[in-house]
Amino acid sequence: MIAPNPDFLGGRPRPFALRTLPGKGVSVLATLPISADTLLLAAAPLLILHTSSGPKPAEILHHFAALPAATQAAYLDLCSGLEAEKEQDQDARVLGVWQCNNFCLDDQGCVNAVFDLPSRLNHACVGRDNCRWQWDEEKGVIRFWAERDVEVGEELTHCYRPDWRMGTRNRRDALRGVYGFECRCRRCEEPDSDDE
Repeated sequence: MIAPNPDFLGGRPRPFALRTLPGKGVSVLATLPISADTLLLAAAPLLILHTSSGPKPAEILHHFAALPAATQAAYLDLCSGLEAEKEQDQDARVLGVWQCNNFCLDDQGCVNAVFDLPSRLNHACVGRDNCRWQWDEEKGVIRFWAERDVEVGEELTHCYRPDWRMGTRNRRDALRGVYGFECRCRRCEEPDSDDE
């Protein structure tokens, strides 16, 4: 469920759509040519936590339980990274969705959130991503812009952890460990351009 966003692009239609891609799940693909620096979306979080030392599982579960039913459903519709048999355990699913989809919104790791549409933008390593984001604490929204020109049919991506400039093998291991997937972006598929 993607919540309507009344201030999105001043009422203009979104230049992208959600599509299921093999091996990636629900993804965001450009449906119109998108120019660099175009505002793509602004979204409020489904769940946001302010903590002193990063969120703990019990805090995540407690705050999830307090969400309205429609917000819980949107949250649970996101990727959890869990194997099918573990999907039935709601607590495991809630924590899996958090692990795979939370955005660290500050430098200390104390403000973290899960969003609906922004969580659909998949990862591409630095230099291969085509979107950037910024958290607006005052308005309580995350905004995504096109980092460069994007062609029709191109997947919209961002780098989940821009500090991961560590060589393909190590980066893939880190992404697999945290998010549960093997990165197949062009940078990872072209190891000559990246230190192993």
